[in-house]
Amino acid sequence: MKRIAMVSYDLRSGGSQRAASELTMAFKDKYEFYYIVFDADEISYKINAKLIDLNYHSSKNKAKKVLNTFLRARGIAKTVKKYNIDTGMAFTPIANRALRFSGVKCRKIAACRGYEHLALATPEYHACCDKGCEILFNSDESLQYYLKKYPQDREKCKTIQNLIDCTKIKEKSALDLPEEVKKFYETHRTVSNVGIFSRHKGHWNLLKSFEILKERVPDAGLVLIGHDGAIEEDIKKMVSENKYADDILLIGYSDNPFMYVAKSDVYALSSTSEGFPNALAEAMCLRKVCVATLCKTGPLELLTDSTQNTELTDYAVLENGIATPVMDEKPDFDYSNKNESHIIFASALERALTDTKLRKALSVNAEKRALKLDKSNIMKEYESYLDR
Repeated sequence: MKRIAMVSYDLRSGGSQRAASELTMAFKDKYEFYYIVFDADEISYKINAKLIDLNYHSSKNKAKKVLNTFLRARGIAKTVKKYNIDTGMAFTPIANRALRFSGVKCRKIAACRGYEHLALATPEYHACCDKGCEILFNSDESLQYYLKKYPQDREKCKTIQNLIDCTKIKEKSALDLPEEVKKFYETHRTVSNVGIFSRHKGHWNLLKSFEILKERVPDAGLVLIGHDGAIEEDIKKMVSENKYADDILLIGYSDNPFMYVAKSDVYALSSTSEGFPNALAEAMCLRKVCVATLCKTGPLELLTDSTQNTELTDYAVLENGIATPVMDEKPDFDYSNKNESHIIFASALERALTDTKLRKALSVNAEKRALKLDKSNIMKEYESYLDR
């Protein structure tokens, strides 16, 4: 049985960590997994792997940051040697860097799972290739962006979109909501959103758009599922200051976000950048009409079958959902600062909530697209890639 070591900073939250978790569960009978983290203080995701905590937490001190990289790299090297690892797979930029400097002779796979970091630090990915790493992308858009800059790395690059377990998602989505939450859903046409409260998720834009939506759809309600992130407290404060705070429900962390999404009317993605948005794909699996910003990268590949980039000045109904222009990328928690992009997003939500015929057509298409990402399909791609 091939031995695979996965590496990420932690298992606290985030799409990359969740994707790694899903892989360990999906391939539990195929590979022997080890999971290396640098901070195991809080674990949000189940893994079918031996957990190895190197206990090298992040630091704001520049010298300590450099030292941490080499300590983490050394820890990876020791783990690879101790457990006779065949393949090392990183899932976050910090893990990429440590794997790159580890000097291990096993197969090394770095990950590009977010456009924002790719755009800021493209040379770092090329440096990984120079150190013998392959790069696994989860978005074709990201891959093409990278290859325009480093076409010589083509043979070392591969795209495999994130897998989702459609059967498990649907089973978990069927569970009943808590009574107090059920009452909220019964009295509102609900828009749901799942995600960590980090800058690239754009929650401040969603809250501004929701105020506009409420003026047009008085019974609209907003359900936010998630926790953690650098701007969590700012967003919670924004929720409390919203004109319609009583119509916003903060669920916090849930190991079953699907039951909240499944019972909502519309799913909203307000991100300013992504990698490949798991939560959007999962909402599509649940036949939700999705309104999503056409940020880089991922939403385009889910909302349409075309690979042609689309520049939007208004919302657009695509094959599998509704796309809008990207809203403000810089956090702004002041409700008085609304602009045209917030109005457009609110208009798209209004259309999704009120156009019954459109909702029916898009929900069918959304599920069809999501099924292409089901683990029964994506596992075959991973198996072929990992067994090379």
